[in-house]
Amino acid sequence: MEKENLEGYSVVAIDHARNPRNLGPMKNCDGHARITGPCGDTMEFWIFVPDGVVKKVTFFTDGCGSSLACGSMTCVLAEGKSVTDAASLEQQDILDALGGLPEDVRHCALLSSNTLKAACKEYLKQKKERDRELRKKKRTCDDCDVLDCLVGRKTAKNAKGGQGSLLDRLFSSFN
Repeated sequence: MEKENLEGYSVVAIDHARNPRNLGPMKNCDGHARITGPCGDTMEFWIFVPDGVVKKVTFFTDGCGSSLACGSMTCVLAEGKSVTDAASLEQQDILDALGGLPEDVRHCALLSSNTLKAACKEYLKQKKERDRELRKKKRTCDDCDVLDCLVGRKTAKNAKGGQGSLLDRLFSSFN
């Protein structure tokens, strides 16, 4: 951004372009996305999400100073939010936080918000798959979809003896 015309840029936008926060890839991230925009700039985001809260966000772009400013501000805005709140950040949120950008580079904020959304979507997709696998490993009930259900659990003895689930036996004792 040193060589770019700074007209139309706020002090905040210039600061984020010259001193981007959270620049660079993240090892052991929970979600990652890479998008190349129509202008040819590519942006990547990495997110670390313990307990459903975005604790750390990093980014990289091969784009201009405006892309750097937008990626940096997006990281700042997303950290500390739930994944769904981070994913709901819009172009205008980034532009407002930066104090605006010239019209011809506003698309950088859209690329930034779309890339963060994609990283959050990837995290949620992976989490859903992990949760599904965990349910498969923990499922003990043959009667319902509740994890470690005690009411409908069939023991090996009951299954072999044809006596049915604990719930079936309880109701049959009232007849």
